Amino acid sequence: MLLLLWIILFSVLGSVGAIILAMIFILLGKNQQEVLIPCLVAFATGTLLSAALLGMIPNAIITSGNQINTVLSMVLGGIIFFFILEKLVIWRHCHREECEVTEAATGPIILFGDAFHNFVDGIV
Repeated sequence: MLLLLWIILFSVLGSVGAIILAMIFILLGKNQQEVLIPCLVAFATGTLLSAALLGMIPNAIITSGNQINTVLSMVLGGIIFFFILEKLVIWRHCHREECEVTEAATGPIILFGDAFHNFVDGIV
């Protein structure tokens, strides 16, 4: 029971912290946001890669009975799959303020990813 309380407490703290940081980011000026966005994207990418490489992949190797080739082949296949998917869906992009190509592709990608994520959550 105590463990459940800790889980709920830190889940609430994480959610409230994320909301507060998002509000602070929105209140910043446009110039400050443009400077911070590349740094925050790099931080998020590093965090996700660290979680995968240092946490999930070693756990998958142990769970699979030390079948390292199988696990790393699946990881490489996933990287190649998503690289090809990105090239097919977002073939062109631009760095201007108004860009029809990027804006048109972003919505369906987010919807597809969220639907797939929710589907997997429902199965598990």
